[in-house]
Amino acid sequence: MAICSVKGVDIHYIAVGDELKRDEAIIFIHGAGGNKQRWIYQLEAIADTAYGVALDLPGHGQSEGPPCDQVFLYREWVREFIAAMGLSNLIVAGHSMGGAVALDFTLKYPELVRGLILVGSAARFKVNPVRLEAYKKGEYRAEWARESFSTSSPEELVSKYAEESMSVSPTVRYMDFLSCSRFETENIKNIKVPTLIICGTEDMSTPPVLSERLSQQIDNSELVLIENAAHQVMLEQPAMVNQSLTNFLNRV
Repeated sequence: MAICSVKGVDIHYIAVGDELKRDEAIIFIHGAGGNKQRWIYQLEAIADTAYGVALDLPGHGQSEGPPCDQVFLYREWVREFIAAMGLSNLIVAGHSMGGAVALDFTLKYPELVRGLILVGSAARFKVNPVRLEAYKKGEYRAEWARESFSTSSPEELVSKYAEESMSVSPTVRYMDFLSCSRFETENIKNIKVPTLIICGTEDMSTPPVLSERLSQQIDNSELVLIENAAHQVMLEQPAMVNQSLTNFLNRV
């Protein structure tokens, strides 16, 4: 793990692979209430063939700074991070809220992007207003974390995730989901780069139909639906996600 100063703020990240390949980097952006460790299996999968970076967004994981209440604000943090790191010719990967950031980044800075990976994401999120109000009050229950997993996922994995989720700052959680509730883009058809779209078939947070809509709107896209997985598909079925990722990287 390492630190990069962005606008005077310490942003923590994990980097793998050959430093000489910074000019064809892969950047991984986590979802709401998440951190860089959500991508650990994917980083391991590409370590021998590519240069990959997963960051903690401001206020998340080990990073300093305040969380944001709009996706485009996170997008600009990512833009500044990329510039500070000297990364270019990017493949941008995002999970859930991170997928929204990746979408927004690709639309705003198409000249920087050569490929896009969206995992459990959408062009518009259906955030439950009752749940959002609960987050605003600082409420969170371990059983809500269970909803992010397939019924077949090991209880040990679910419990670890629930414990981590319970430790997230209530402010960070609320701001993240508020940013998701405010996000909507109608310009998906403007994305021209090769795009990989992954979703767990049991995902209730961003159901497969939302990934199917993304695939229908992005011409140069591939949709992969993964069985026995829900919203945390990267943690639940890492081998299948990694195979799809590797196949995609070989084509781009």
